[in-house]
Amino acid sequence: MTEFKIVPDQYVVDAMGRDLRFHPSHVTEPATLTLENVVHFNKNGFVQPIRIFDGSEADDLRAYFDRLLKQAIAEGQDSYSISTAHLKYGRVYDLLTHPRIVACVQDLLGPEVVGWGSHFFCKMPRDGKRVAWHQDASYWPMEPRINMTAWIALGPTFPENGCLRLIPGSHKQWLDDEYQPLDNASQFNRGLSAGQVDESKAVDVAMQPGEVAFFTEATLHGSNNNSSDVARLGFSGRYTTPEVKFDVEALKEQNIDYLARTTLVRGEDKYNYNEAIRVEPPAK
Repeated sequence: MTEFKIVPDQYVVDAMGRDLRFHPSHVTEPATLTLENVVHFNKNGFVQPIRIFDGSEADDLRAYFDRLLKQAIAEGQDSYSISTAHLKYGRVYDLLTHPRIVACVQDLLGPEVVGWGSHFFCKMPRDGKRVAWHQDASYWPMEPRINMTAWIALGPTFPENGCLRLIPGSHKQWLDDEYQPLDNASQFNRGLSAGQVDESKAVDVAMQPGEVAFFTEATLHGSNNNSSDVARLGFSGRYTTPEVKFDVEALKEQNIDYLARTTLVRGEDKYNYNEAIRVEPPAK
């Protein structure tokens, strides 16, 4: 099995250029979210958690991912290694392309939506790992850098178990040229230290199972380590639009093109930029 890399090497990203502008939503008549949600997204870089799944649906998803985690650990992996699982498991693909989630994404990105990434984030109780402050587009070889994440809570998240943290308005300034190498306590090998960020402005995104937070590729976010006895479980689905091109050859060179396998989940793809990494749904 190819060794999993959570992000490609920096030179792959740098080769795409440095147009890191935030691309605001131009949706004026959202069908699922409210217009206030869209305005909040453009102003702050995220939408507060939206209830997508009810309690029984959330419990069922939690049970499914618990089984995936148990399988991964039995295979010698760790709780952070379940990435791009939509390429292997039909049910994870169904979650990435779920109509209720994609409907919200359309209200922020527009009618054409491409799903390209997924990651199961599990911080076990008393886990020492944190996620350093970062902006997602700093890590992905895509141009223009239009990307949005749907962060789905599969269990309760709160400050003590390392919930998602966002800094409102941070999507208007790029800081990736200030990234530093990070120690082993961080999940990423480069990012921003706490001293480089005004953490007094950070919002702790406490969520209940079945709620989803949506944030742009430009919003500074991170999370602290889990100091509680409650696992923090979440699933991230990543979305873009058809006019975005990935550096397919550079990803293949590193043997990590699985980091950006695309599937058209809504609308029409008039560009076919990423046909070489287009995927079909895996078997159920």
